[in-house]
Amino acid sequence: MTRNVIWSIRIQAPVDRVFSFLSNPANWMKAFPGDSDVTQLDIKPEGNGTSARWSAKMWGLPMHVTHEYREVVPDKRIVSGTSVGPTLTFTLEPVDDGTELTVEESLDIPAPVVRVPAQALFARWTEADIKGMAANVKSLVETGMKTTPESEAKFTQNLTWSGSVIIDAPLPAVFELVRDPRVWLGPDVQITDLKTTPEGVGTTFQAAWKVLGIPLKTTHEYTEFTRNEHFTSKAALGPVFTVEVAPANGWTRLSMRSDVVPRNMAEAAVDALVMKMGERGQTELLASIKATAEAQAGAR
Repeated sequence: MTRNVIWSIRIQAPVDRVFSFLSNPANWMKAFPGDSDVTQLDIKPEGNGTSARWSAKMWGLPMHVTHEYREVVPDKRIVSGTSVGPTLTFTLEPVDDGTELTVEESLDIPAPVVRVPAQALFARWTEADIKGMAANVKSLVETGMKTTPESEAKFTQNLTWSGSVIIDAPLPAVFELVRDPRVWLGPDVQITDLKTTPEGVGTTFQAAWKVLGIPLKTTHEYTEFTRNEHFTSKAALGPVFTVEVAPANGWTRLSMRSDVVPRNMAEAAVDALVMKMGERGQTELLASIKATAEAQAGAR
């Protein structure tokens, strides 16, 4: 599957000035919204082969990708590619008031997206990210400053997973089963320090799991709890989970959903990777909960 995002913007500066700015990959890399670092910059006199390492961190976990200029046509076009991310094409056209810059992002996404965290990072790029980068390139060329200060840059895309299953078991029994985080988070997540409250709200626990062998850990708290209806568990790092039960023609519908709005592209990398890798596991988890609930109902 291939994703394409295209955005054009007019810059009040001559083509050669815009081209000169883009000839240094560190300039457009740092123009993206969010925090990033550029190292190992290697600018070739002819343009082709120019490269730089783009780095971001989330929870102290480093993520790196190296871009290399594969095609450079002076004052017209730059094509930058990498083995684990998108191909970016910058096209420049002279116009009466300066330069029209068109940025095209093209990404072949394997299914599932599980190769490396960087692949997940780039798979989450949206038109808003490309638009933000182009706006910052315009502002940097024209004024020397970004349109949005680095500390104020936000990643606004909501990442969501949801699923449901019909269970042949009484609704109260299903709710009592799934209220236990060891059930709704599944066997791949280790639960420790579980502290429950009689009213449900305020229940807390530690959840630990691994992504590509990297250990991650966070604290959860039940922030909403309505018995036999739903509960919400908010993670200190990561998604907000909502688990709901509802009547379904004499049976019980169990629905689970996770939502997260990453603060920056680095967080999007880990969050998107975790969610993508967990899609099949979540479907299997719902099926497992269904089997357990129905077995318990049949034993009564």
